[in-house]
Amino acid sequence: MIRVLIVDDDKLVRKGLISAMPWHQFEMEVVGEANNGENALKFMESNPVDLLMTDLSMPVMSGIELMRIVRERYRQVRIVVLTLHQDFEYIQEALRLGAIDYIAKIQLEKEQFEEVLGRVSRLMKQKESGSTRPDPDSSWEREGITTLQLCYTLNSSGDVAESGQVPPSAVEAEPGVWYWHAEEAEDGNTDADAEYQPGPGVARVTLTGLEGLDRKTILQVIRSYKKHDLFYDYEPFSPVRYVDARELVNRDSAEQSPSMDSIRDRWSGTEWIYEDQLFYKLLLELKGMRLPSVRLIRIFISLSDEWNRLYRPTLEEPITMEDYYPSWYSFELWLAGARDQIRLAGAKQQISLEIRSSLDKAMNLARQNLSQSISTGEIAQLVNMSSSYFSQCFKQYTGQSFADYVRVTRMEQAKSLLRNTSRTIQWIAEQCGYNDEKYFSRLFREQVGLLPSEYRQQASSSGQ
Repeated sequence: MIRVLIVDDDKLVRKGLISAMPWHQFEMEVVGEANNGENALKFMESNPVDLLMTDLSMPVMSGIELMRIVRERYRQVRIVVLTLHQDFEYIQEALRLGAIDYIAKIQLEKEQFEEVLGRVSRLMKQKESGSTRPDPDSSWEREGITTLQLCYTLNSSGDVAESGQVPPSAVEAEPGVWYWHAEEAEDGNTDADAEYQPGPGVARVTLTGLEGLDRKTILQVIRSYKKHDLFYDYEPFSPVRYVDARELVNRDSAEQSPSMDSIRDRWSGTEWIYEDQLFYKLLLELKGMRLPSVRLIRIFISLSDEWNRLYRPTLEEPITMEDYYPSWYSFELWLAGARDQIRLAGAKQQISLEIRSSLDKAMNLARQNLSQSISTGEIAQLVNMSSSYFSQCFKQYTGQSFADYVRVTRMEQAKSLLRNTSRTIQWIAEQCGYNDEKYFSRLFREQVGLLPSEYRQQASSSGQ
C-alpha cells in the first residue's frame, strides 16, 4: 500500500482530497496531513511516507523549500505538486526538484480524480523501474528555435515513452506532453527523430512560428494547445498536424464560453434527430465552441439521461455514454450513433419521419410542462395533428396513451425530486402538476408502491 501525506494550508482542500479521491483503487492510503512544510517534516520524522502531495504556496515553509529538504533526507519519497500556479517557470522548478507530476487545482474535477491517481501510480512505478529520460534544461539546445516536434498522449493508460512511441531525444514538458528538436539539415534531409511516427493513442504536432518567442512562452503555447485544441484537432487517420504558435499566442483569452444551459437548450429539442441539415449545423456549432472536453462530456451525460427518459417507450436499449472520449472524432461517432439509435427505434413502428418528429416534440413538450395541466387535445394542436389521429399514432409509437405517458413521467419527476431535494410533498406535487397533495400521494402509491414520504425515507437510507 502506497502511504500518502497531503500538505496544504487550506483545510478544505486537504479534507476534500482525502474524502473524494479513490485512493484504495490504486493501492494508496492517506496516512497523514499537514498545513505547512514544517509540520509535514515533523510528521515524516516518525511516520513512513511513500508519496508526498504538497501545495507550493504555504506560510511558514513553502512547498518548494519542503521539496528541497525531502530530496535530501527522504530520497525514496515521490512528490506530486498541488498548485494554483499556471506559470510554467514555477512548475518547471518543481519538476527540477524531483516532482513526478503536478495537479492544477483549478482544473481538478470529480470526473478527473481517477485519471489523476492512475497517472501518479504509473509514474511511481516508472520511477521504481529506474527508467530515465533527458533533462529538460539540457535538451533546450539553443535560443531562437523556429520549430518543435510534439507528442501528446490522448489517454491516461500506458507509458508512451517506455513503449517507444516517442523518440529517445524527446523531453517531457509535462505529464503526457513530449517535445524534441528536429529540423531540416543543410543538405535538405531530416534526421531520424523528424521522421518519427506516433503510435496509437498519440497525436503528433509540428509546432511552427516560434521566431521571437522565449522558452516560457513556447511552453505556455504547448500547454494551451493541449488544453483547448488537441481534443478537437486530432483525427486518427491524420495524426500529424501543423500548428502555428503565433495563432495560439494571439488568441483572445477573454472570450467567454457558452453556458451549459444554452447548449442543453440546443440539444434538448427533437428536430435534430430527424433533420440532417440541422444536426450537422449543431455539430459544427458545438465543435466551434471548443469547450474543455470534461465539460462537454458532463453536459452530454446529462443530455443522454434526458433522451433515455424522453424516448424510453421506443428504445430497445438505453443510450449509454462513456465518461471519457480521447478526441472530438470519437465523441462525434458516439453522438451520431445515439441519433441513429433513436431513429431506428422509432422506425420499427412504421410511422413516417414527419409523424415521429411530431410525436417526439409532443413528448418533449409534456416533459417541459409537467407542472401544468396538459390535455391530449392541446398537445395534438401544438404539433399540428388532430386529436384522434394523434392519440392513435402516440399509442402505436410508445405503447401507451398520452395520458398514461404524462402520468408515468410525472411520477419519475416526483421520485427525482424526492431523492434530490428536501422540499415539502405539497411543493413536489405542484411541480408535477397536482394541486391536491392527498390525490398526488394516492397516485404515487399506486404507481410506485410507497407513499412519497416512505419513498424519500427509503431512498435516503439506501444512499440513492
